Amino acid sequence: MNKPLVSLCIPTNGVIEWVFPVLDSIYKQECFDELFEVIITDNGNNKEFEKQILLYKKNHPNLYYYQTDALPFINEIESYKRARGHLIKFVNHRTLLVNGALNQLVNLVKDNFEKKPVIYFSNGVLEKEYKIFEYNSFDEFVKNLSYWSSWSTGMTIWKEDFDKLPKDVSTFNELFPHTNVLFAERDRNQYLIDNTIIFNEIPQGKKPKGNYDLFFAFGVEYPSIILDLYRDNSITINTFKSVLKDNLLFISRLYYSYFIKKEYCSYDLNGLNNMYGVFYTKSQLRKGVKSFLLSKIDKKLKGK
Repeated sequence: MNKPLVSLCIPTNGVIEWVFPVLDSIYKQECFDELFEVIITDNGNNKEFEKQILLYKKNHPNLYYYQTDALPFINEIESYKRARGHLIKFVNHRTLLVNGALNQLVNLVKDNFEKKPVIYFSNGVLEKEYKIFEYNSFDEFVKNLSYWSSWSTGMTIWKEDFDKLPKDVSTFNELFPHTNVLFAERDRNQYLIDNTIIFNEIPQGKKPKGNYDLFFAFGVEYPSIILDLYRDNSITINTFKSVLKDNLLFISRLYYSYFIKKEYCSYDLNGLNNMYGVFYTKSQLRKGVKSFLLSKIDKKLKGK
């Protein structure tokens, strides 16, 4: 069989309310089935989900379903292992494809088949125009992507590049294995950040997104990956400092959401104090929260 151009990989723990609307958003796209495949790896234990997905699969021969006992984030890597397409695109089990997104991915493969640049879909979250940005060095790519490299939703990798990675992923960060994958290719002369919107997120509601130690994850684990890049001479000290500074503002927003506004949160927030003294101090976080609040006030005054 000829390989499909695109593999849409959906790791999940079997949330019916999310996965099936995502699948519907894929299959209502006007795209020939032979051009793409859908890979679902399920590390949950929801028998009703399994039953429904097997029924759904009967109408879609390019949908493949696998059960796995892989850890929550390593499950993403398990889905990549099973992909056959030339381009692997991660699809969060809570994000709907906008109309035309699948054909956009197919055309991207056709247009870049020879050069195969490293690609990340930031989906409009960057404070930039909704267009594609091109960089000719890994350092520029890391700096401009900033802390969003921790966000799995944008993950994209060529199957050819994924197959170069070690089969044993035990050395990957358990919380950010996708970041390890994203940063594997450091010697390309073309890196793309596509800031166009290809996904719409399903509201979380009261369904838990995760239960890991949130502040230790983003305050220690993720910056450690960026530090390793600097130690390997893969990025400059300016890029290292820039990403850590931006990441502190992101952590400040998390603190504002969950400690000040007290929004619903399924994450473990008890590890906040364990974050201090590694990359960030308590004083730096306080300043970050104040800066975030002042920026919110400034935007309101400007009517934004």
